[in-house]
Parts: sequence; structure tokens; C-alpha cells
Amino acid sequence: MECEICGREIKGKGFRVIVEGSEITVCARCKEYGTAKPEIVDQSSRKKLVLKKKQVRPIEFTEEMIENYHLIIKREREKRGWSQDVLAKKIQEKVSLIRKIENNEITPEPGVVEKLERLFNIKLREKVPEVKVDLRKSNLSPTLGDVVIIKKRKN
Repeated sequence: MECEICGREIKGKGFRVIVEGSEITVCARCKEYGTAKPEIVDQSSRKKLVLKKKQVRPIEFTEEMIENYHLIIKREREKRGWSQDVLAKKIQEKVSLIRKIENNEITPEPGVVEKLERLFNIKLREKVPEVKVDLRKSNLSPTLGDVVIIKKRKN
């Protein structure tokens, strides 16, 4: 390893210093040219760190948007005689967001759903029933059909 200021080979310990905003490794002679950082050991004797993986919690879906939520929002807005612009101002969101929600182009974020539910005094979300799969009956793994509940459309 070489000193990043003078170019000499660093024997033993290197020093991490900050020079003009950049953190560099220097020899003992050049460490006075910067602000000292904690000492580091020679690269050849440095041990590798084993980082533990962070445990990721699975996303739990407890509620989902009701079917035709976009039509309900549009109906409630029109019932009050409001334009999309007026609704957007009332919930402090952009008009383009309201337009996309009503055209079913996007699913609104939970915060926006809460604002709409509070403003219109309606429920746009419903609880998702928990599905339990009994795998003891066979050695097979579950299929999509085992865990999906299909909703039938009302005509």
C-alpha cells in the first residue's frame, strides 16, 4: 500500500486522514497534512468482515381496495358537485392524481385513501381473509389455486 500524498510504500500502519474533504490513506510522515481519522492496519493483515444479512419482514396484507373504488370516488365527488380540481385541493393532492385514480390508472397510496375515506365518510378498503393451507395431507407444495380466493363480479 502506498501513501496517497508522497507515494512511499506504507509499512505497518496506515493513517486515514481528511485532506480538503477527501478521505485518504497516508504514511506517518504525511498524516500531519490532514485531519486524523481512526487508524487502520496494513491491508495484508486486514481481516474480512462477515456482514449479517438483515432479516426482512414479509409484507402482510391485511386490507385491500374494494372493487370499483375508482367509480365510488367519482360518484361521491360528482354527488357533491365538485370538480377534480376542488377535490384535489380539499385533500391537498395534485389534480393529475385524482384524474388517474378515477380513470383506474393507478391504485392510490394508503395516505391518499385515508384522506378520501375521511372526506367522503366511506370505506374504500376491506379486510383480506387469512388463507390457511394444510400441507400435511400431501408432500406437494401449494399452488396458486390453493391460496387465491377468486371474487366473482356482480353484473
